[in-house]
Amino acid sequence: MAGRIRLCAYIHCTEPLPATSRSDKQFCSAACKAAARRWRRHYEEAVEIGLWLTLGAETAHVVRCPACGRRFALGHGHRRDSVYCCHACRQAAYRSRKASERVRESVTPPHPVTAPRTRYAPVTSET
Repeated sequence: MAGRIRLCAYIHCTEPLPATSRSDKQFCSAACKAAARRWRRHYEEAVEIGLWLTLGAETAHVVRCPACGRRFALGHGHRRDSVYCCHACRQAAYRSRKASERVRESVTPPHPVTAPRTRYAPVTSET
């Protein structure tokens, strides 16, 4: 197939493949190959979420991340008992919980100061 210019298989890349490349080469670089894999995984997850929403089973298989609000499918690249969509959201939720604890501690009034107890009974005046 002389004269035919082959393009990178990643849909967002417009680079041509080198003319001396093997016939089964699909991507122009390792970065494009990784980006295509990420895009394909995202697309498959989006299709699955759409199917579950169409079937009306949002609560069973599709949940919302409490940190960012993004919907994600359980069991597709995620554990079935996962709460957050990614590690960044989990870390952000942890940091916000810690920050709210610090604010709560700074807002609470300090304990009232009491006089130290003594060993001896208080002296009473008898008149």
